[in-house]
Amino acid sequence: MRVCFTNLGCKLNQAELETLAREFHRAGHRVVATLEEADLHVVNSCTVTHRAARDSRKVARRGRRRAPGLKTVLTGCYATGSPEEAAALAGVDLVVPNRDKEGLLEQVHAAFPEWAPSPEIPTLKALEALDGPPVLAFGNTRALVKIEDGCNVGCAFCIIPSTRGRQRSRPLPGIVEEVRSMAAAGFREVVVTGVQISHYRWQGRRLADLVAALLAETSIPRIRLTSIAPWAFDRRLLELWADRRLCRHVHMSLQSGSDRTLARMRRPYGSRAYGELVAEIRAAVPGVAVTTDVIVGFPGETAEEFEESRDFVAATGFARTHVFPYSPRPGTEAADLPDPVRPAEIKARTAAMIESAAAAERCFRASHRGERVSVLWEERRDGRWHGLTDNYLRVTAAAPSGLDLANVVSEARVVDLSEAGVRAELTGLEGWGASAP
Repeated sequence: MRVCFTNLGCKLNQAELETLAREFHRAGHRVVATLEEADLHVVNSCTVTHRAARDSRKVARRGRRRAPGLKTVLTGCYATGSPEEAAALAGVDLVVPNRDKEGLLEQVHAAFPEWAPSPEIPTLKALEALDGPPVLAFGNTRALVKIEDGCNVGCAFCIIPSTRGRQRSRPLPGIVEEVRSMAAAGFREVVVTGVQISHYRWQGRRLADLVAALLAETSIPRIRLTSIAPWAFDRRLLELWADRRLCRHVHMSLQSGSDRTLARMRRPYGSRAYGELVAEIRAAVPGVAVTTDVIVGFPGETAEEFEESRDFVAATGFARTHVFPYSPRPGTEAADLPDPVRPAEIKARTAAMIESAAAAERCFRASHRGERVSVLWEERRDGRWHGLTDNYLRVTAAAPSGLDLANVVSEARVVDLSEAGVRAELTGLEGWGASAP
């Protein structure tokens, strides 16, 4: 069977879809890049905002229109939160909620027996040849590793507890073994992901213990952390950043810089505590990129509260800020709160927040002008190589046409800003048998 995978939403969704792709691959199926060449379309959906839910529906319907005869499986948070609506979508043949996602391959074989492998196929030799991740759809430089799922916090705006359930963590030895297999398969970076990875708990061990084990027991060149809760930050992590394999990048959702808005959101911290934590991290990890999420237009947000939030974002100087206009989700506490902000006002505030966030991001990128940085190169596009530093700078650089830097970590010197990152020139090319252009 030829299978095309489409992801919507967060890195956790992407990590789950990559795991599914490997499972289909090891079962003898072929992962393909386009719907036109596929027999089956697996869509991992999102419903964190009304726009995400709308996009999930659109993508699920797209397959049958573009490839008559294509079967579509819809899974993920939209499929979990609105299962009847998902099943009624034109072109959707099978709906698999999050709780059953780990058995999705078996459900596909049961629903479409014509594609189930016979007991003799694939052979042991074929399975050995297929072992390891498929690279066609997802690339082979960075891999996402899921360490936990679910959430117990209950923020007023968030639908995740009802779509992903209560928090639970994977056993530490299994995560270590998975990262070892990623390193053996040639990946240069793993991204540790989950709903809130700082809530990782397994037999008394926490996130810092897991990261220490990954650094000590695997050879992966880079480890990147995502989705750390500011109220649950483990200070032991600060010592681990002495190992340069741990990427200098911390993503902590702020959601608002106004304490009054944070209280209505039911976020268990205030802006002062958040700012002090950012300062502590920056003092311990020079050059660290602190990235965040901010919601604009939460119910009851006054003009004064918005300006407090905007001023906090500007003063904190995040390396990147994802700005979300508030989107009511049925089933959340916030959906029933009074004093909704008018859509036109939300739109204006969103634009203003994006402007402040972009200015802070430019300052972060400009602070690296003239520095030598270590870049994991991903692909050559439009005549330039594109890659990512450990502290989340998007880098482009010219290189001789015969120089293949895919999945290579090398040094470059930042010379200027680009539209979405920085431009750099390669250094130390002597070892590659080429000279700089």
